[in-house]
Amino acid sequence: MASDAPVILLAEPHAPSADLIVTLLDDLGLKTEVVTSGQALLESLLSGRGPVVLLNIDLPDMDGVRATRQIRDLERRRLIPPVVVIGLTPQGLIDERQLCLDAGMDGNLSKPVSIGRLSAALSPYPLPN
Repeated sequence: MASDAPVILLAEPHAPSADLIVTLLDDLGLKTEVVTSGQALLESLLSGRGPVVLLNIDLPDMDGVRATRQIRDLERRRLIPPVVVIGLTPQGLIDERQLCLDAGMDGNLSKPVSIGRLSAALSPYPLPN
């Protein structure tokens, strides 16, 4: 991956949430690209951006379950390399976590996001700087 390529692809349609998460990722030394729709997310992945996706499960054009299934399908067809998908959920309920895992996500992170919980959610995955 090119050194100027984003490490994190953030699919977040709400500007205040996106701004906060980008600031936290920047504090962790990680580059971020923000997209606001599922279609934009898929296009970014097809162009080789980001080994990790933070995915709001409520995107305006497709929900996170559908987006994740499409990502996993692109991986199976070898159109993109495998990516880590972490769902961003509104309340952190057990049902939300299970929804993310059942969809094929690698984990979930409930909002509001803190630097500690964000760092912990990303810690299992090797991230290039």
